[in-house]
Amino acid sequence: MSGKAGDSLRARLGDLVRSRRAPVPDAGAPEAGARRRARKSAAPDAPALAPAGVEEFLPGGEWRDERGGAVFVHERLRSTVERRRPNWGRLPEPPPGDPDLLAIAAGGLGRVLFLDLETCGLASNPIFLAGTMHWNGEDFVLRQYFARHYGEEPALLRAVHEHAKQHDLLVTFNGKTFDAPMLRTRALAHGVTLQLPALHFDLLHASRRRWKHDLPNCRLQTLERHICGRPLRVGDVDGSEVPDLYHGWVKSGDPWPLAPVFHHNLIDVIVMGDLLHALCAGASPRSRARASCD
Repeated sequence: MSGKAGDSLRARLGDLVRSRRAPVPDAGAPEAGARRRARKSAAPDAPALAPAGVEEFLPGGEWRDERGGAVFVHERLRSTVERRRPNWGRLPEPPPGDPDLLAIAAGGLGRVLFLDLETCGLASNPIFLAGTMHWNGEDFVLRQYFARHYGEEPALLRAVHEHAKQHDLLVTFNGKTFDAPMLRTRALAHGVTLQLPALHFDLLHASRRRWKHDLPNCRLQTLERHICGRPLRVGDVDGSEVPDLYHGWVKSGDPWPLAPVFHHNLIDVIVMGDLLHALCAGASPRSRARASCD
């Protein structure tokens, strides 16, 4: 999500949530005392503002299964986020010498599931958001599975399993090291069946092979800017802040601080699609900085 589309979504999320929930001032501040006195003098039947659940500012609904589990699912088409590109549904023929990319391009995007996780830490901590993207023949479908509390993680894992088993190729960024093992570890901890596609293409490894001498590092946002030609992200959340933001949501029920996390996750899976296209096209960096990748 970039440019006006990204700004528009962020503004919409902010307006909707702020209209439902006013910020809580510091209890010791002078204005806080004035507001408490004002509330005491207000009409006794004045309605209180209800907390806004995440489902109230992101379109979606619940995914449920026969085991009674539930998880929130936010879904939208990529064309509602940014302008459709003429080459979205097909991959260019990769340069010779890379059998993995040649096989992916030959098989088409319909078999591919892009995946990115947001977690509360390493393997012993829960997964609370799984972002996916797949091609439905006409558009990319963006789907985010969100555990509204810690107890919904098993349902999130089962939902990812049901979605993933419909595809035979998983595409991630550093997913062979983190995302796939994390999913399997958490599924094992909960006794949940998890089937991921048998084939797994890790964009980080491929990017290092292709551009390791041309860029200062091979972080996703570096590739996003220099390979995919996207502008710097505005208002993005640092990965180190994500666990505390989710724990805060569970405690307070205030969804607004989580909006940047959904936004970050959504952009990540979109950029994965652009990066796969760039790898197949044999793209060159748009600005070169000779150094080795991290």
